[in-house]
Amino acid sequence: MNEAMKRSPVLLAVLVMLLAAAGASAESKGGLRLGLEFGYPSAVLIIRPAPFDFKVGYNFAADEYLFFSADYRIVSGYQVVDFLHFFLSVGAYTIIKPDDFSLGARIPVGLQVFLIDNVLELFMEIALTVGFVPGLEFLPDRLPQGYIGFTILIPRR
Repeated sequence: MNEAMKRSPVLLAVLVMLLAAAGASAESKGGLRLGLEFGYPSAVLIIRPAPFDFKVGYNFAADEYLFFSADYRIVSGYQVVDFLHFFLSVGAYTIIKPDDFSLGARIPVGLQVFLIDNVLELFMEIALTVGFVPGLEFLPDRLPQGYIGFTILIPRR
C-alpha cells in the first residue's frame, strides 16, 4: 500500500472531527450553509459553518482524484455594490490520487450574490495555491483552483 492510501483514513478522521467541531460552532453563531460548486476540481460539496469553509470534491477528468480543503473566511459578505459582495479566505487543501498525495495552502477570493433574504448564495471563486507536499510548487507551475457555485442557508432550529 502506498503512502497516499495509508494517509487517507487519517485525513478523513481529521476532516470528520473538524466538521463536527465547526458544526457545533456554527450552530452557536447561527450560520450553516450547504452547497455545490463546479470547476477545477470538477464537483465539490461545500459545508460552510461560519466562518469556516470545508470542501470535499472529486475530479472527474482524466486525472481523477479526491479533493479536500478547509478555509477560514477572513472577509465574507463585504458589500462592493448594492447586491455584489466580496470574500477572502486562507486555508489548506489536499489531493489524494491512487499513487500520489498533495498538500498545500490556498487563498480563495471571490464574488458572491445573496438572494431570497440571504437564503441562496451564488458565487464565483478563484483560489491561488502553493503546494508543499510532495514538493514546493508556485504559480505558474500549477493551475489555480476555480469555481462557480451556490449555497443554501440552513435555518437554526
